[in-house]
Amino acid sequence: MKQLGLIVPTAVALLVPPALYAQKLEPVVVIGTRASVESAAERKRRSEDIVDGIVAEEINRLPDLNVADAVQRITGVQITRDRGEASVASVRGLVQVETTLNGRELFTAGFGRALDYADVPSDMLAGIDVYKSSAASRIEGGLGGTVDLRTRQPFDFRTPTLALSARYLRGNLVDKGAGQFSLLYGGRTAVPAGEAAVLVNLVLQDRAYREDLKGTSAPMRCSARATSGCRLDLVPGEDTVAPGGTSESASLGRRRRGAASVMLGWRPGAALDLYAEAHLAELRTTQHTQQVNTGPNFAAGSGFDPASVVLFPGTHDVQRITWTNTPVSILGFARDTIDRTRQLAAGGAWTAGDLRVSADLSHTRSLNRLFFSGPTLAGTAARFTHDLSGLAPATSVEGTDLADPAKLRYVSLAYRVRPLRGSLLAGRVDAEWQLDGGVLERVAVGWRHARRHADNADNLIFGDIAVPGASAAVPPGRTTIYPYAPFLDARAGSIVGYLTDTLADARDPVALRQAFGITAALPTAGGPLGVWRIHEATEAAYAEAGWRLPAMALDGQAGLRLVRTRATLSGNQSVPSGGSIAPLDIDTTTTDWLPNASLRWRAGGPWQLRAAASRTLTRPDFNLLSPSITLTPNSTNPQLNQGTAGNPALRPLRATNADLAAEGHFGAGHAAALALFWKRVDGFIATLSQAETHDGQVYQVSRPYNADTGRIRGAELSYQRFLDFLPGAWRGLGLQANATFVDSSTYDRTLRANVPMQNLSRRSANLVGLYEQGAWSARLAWNWRSSFPSGATSVVGLGALQTTTHAYGWLDASLRWRVSEQLTWSLDGGNLLGTLRRSYFGVETRPQNAWVNDRQIGTSLSLKI
Repeated sequence: MKQLGLIVPTAVALLVPPALYAQKLEPVVVIGTRASVESAAERKRRSEDIVDGIVAEEINRLPDLNVADAVQRITGVQITRDRGEASVASVRGLVQVETTLNGRELFTAGFGRALDYADVPSDMLAGIDVYKSSAASRIEGGLGGTVDLRTRQPFDFRTPTLALSARYLRGNLVDKGAGQFSLLYGGRTAVPAGEAAVLVNLVLQDRAYREDLKGTSAPMRCSARATSGCRLDLVPGEDTVAPGGTSESASLGRRRRGAASVMLGWRPGAALDLYAEAHLAELRTTQHTQQVNTGPNFAAGSGFDPASVVLFPGTHDVQRITWTNTPVSILGFARDTIDRTRQLAAGGAWTAGDLRVSADLSHTRSLNRLFFSGPTLAGTAARFTHDLSGLAPATSVEGTDLADPAKLRYVSLAYRVRPLRGSLLAGRVDAEWQLDGGVLERVAVGWRHARRHADNADNLIFGDIAVPGASAAVPPGRTTIYPYAPFLDARAGSIVGYLTDTLADARDPVALRQAFGITAALPTAGGPLGVWRIHEATEAAYAEAGWRLPAMALDGQAGLRLVRTRATLSGNQSVPSGGSIAPLDIDTTTTDWLPNASLRWRAGGPWQLRAAASRTLTRPDFNLLSPSITLTPNSTNPQLNQGTAGNPALRPLRATNADLAAEGHFGAGHAAALALFWKRVDGFIATLSQAETHDGQVYQVSRPYNADTGRIRGAELSYQRFLDFLPGAWRGLGLQANATFVDSSTYDRTLRANVPMQNLSRRSANLVGLYEQGAWSARLAWNWRSSFPSGATSVVGLGALQTTTHAYGWLDASLRWRVSEQLTWSLDGGNLLGTLRRSYFGVETRPQNAWVNDRQIGTSLSLKI
């Protein structure tokens, strides 16, 4: 499941990292769509790296809620979606992306290391830069690249400036709206010792959402000779494949983001800049879900209606069937997460002639807490019909009234709590010399020390408990009819009108238990075998040089980063001989040399050519490194002894990268680019089950391992232009388009074949229509990706099947009116087509999931004084 974590306040002002000082960018005043497009293109042209990006006005011109919503439109970036918002992002096919905020590392507390982009509101940003080539001065950790989130700075404001915005956003499926508000104040003033500046930022963001998910269980091989439980001749003499059942859930909730930031800047003289910062942020997601599940259970006596069976033409796959006597479970639960982050930082920079020295010290602490609670009802459906012929499967129940309390009973109460914590103490010192004359233009060196900690506290607290046969009618007033029809936006017939719990006390688990006469205390800790604690101390040093040969129109940079990491992994393991639990601690140390080089040739005219090569790395996720092992001996048959474990010996993932790019700039806002890339990645992580000997006994233990080498190669195309050559008002039209083509291959030991990488589309594209004329501007943005593998599953009787998500597109739009120089009004729309996302098992006649999210319509006012 997705982990929720770090939130950074809107327009947080942090010091620009030393690696960017040499760029000496002039202040850019961005007004309107055209200027924002031109500003982003100019940053790309001037950069020493292969980079793509967007700036603030471009981000705010569309109804983007978080960073991933905005970054999805950058060439080479693909995203996955969660609750109707963009979430995890990959760059050139890799999710191992290092994310920084003004050069300072960000992360989400959880099992992994990366930042969940859904956590950061998009309106905090002055811009986003996606660096696709490496530099020694940037923090290691990104195989796919580095994403730098840039914010405004307090010294950006020459006069006191106050910016206010208010927005109302409504979802059509949830049929509710919510408000959003932000405030930004920045200004500077003379003080007895130099000049001081302040930036204060507050943001409150509230959004109501609904996500409907219809899932079809893994297919079953059905015949009299089947090895699975479906030993039924659905079609006499044929080995048919039937859907396993249905799971239909409507999840409704709210996402509330609150953040505050204060930054103080002080320039006691022209040579010295000092700053201090404090950032507090919280993301609170409250969600309740109503879910109905039904399908055949042959051990419980399920059967089928022979007259109902229809196969897809030319296949053995069942298209339509009616099962009889199928178990039904109806779940209602609250699922809430709280993400809380605190960041403190201080530092400064000193300049003396051509030398600049800077230092930065920061401490970040992040907490993610999951709460899950609710009851389950059960019953039996006389007839359940499953029809797979449409875009999404149609389902129905006949012969049993699932709204009748007498047909259902309470069977269990769920209670789960899971805390995850992380912290980072980081300090860095950098120095850079600007050199006059000669080939060498600049030399930079730096050192960084970081101490990172992650743990899962007391592990998952699991307190599910059975309720012995309580009728749905007792106690009274607990149930209601499912209220959220139509389901799946009426894309397919679904099971509705069933009885479900009101969830009135789901967030008070003690009261929920007492309502069913359960007095046992709630558990307060999880099992010790799953507890893990990881400490990492990283030392990194780098040297980097920039050079130039004007006579040959060549320039470039080269660098080397040395990284040494010591990791202490602590956990517990079971001792089979005595059944006791013993602590386990492991120390590992790795050293990596990460070289990089880039070259640019200004070919003359509008074109420039680039080449880059580098070595990059990222470290395995924390839970995969856990040294704990759980062994489950089988006293009857020792051949069935089982175990699960992490693997502290996992190597970092390392990649060798090469890039070629051609960039053309044909005037203001008119640009084109072509980039070719190649990556060889060593150490992709998969899971393998194999025999191991522990205390004289042989166990079949599942462990993560570093898999075979993976390869990625691809091309990126981008083009943008305003149609200035058109007459009159038509000249306000503009176009942005980009496309990415990726070919990837890695060996999957479950599928026993070379397959494309998971969650990576072979093709993706963005098409954005622009218009700006006078006080009016508009955007229409289409984001599309082709089908992609989304997982693998093993099915009894069928073997390993790859799951695939169909191609889909997402349409957003915005219309803006600049009422005056201070006031702007906008009308925004997100997911305007109500996109239906679908996936399948192996072939399209075996559907897996179908998702639908809200169409979001909003309006906003922005005031700047």
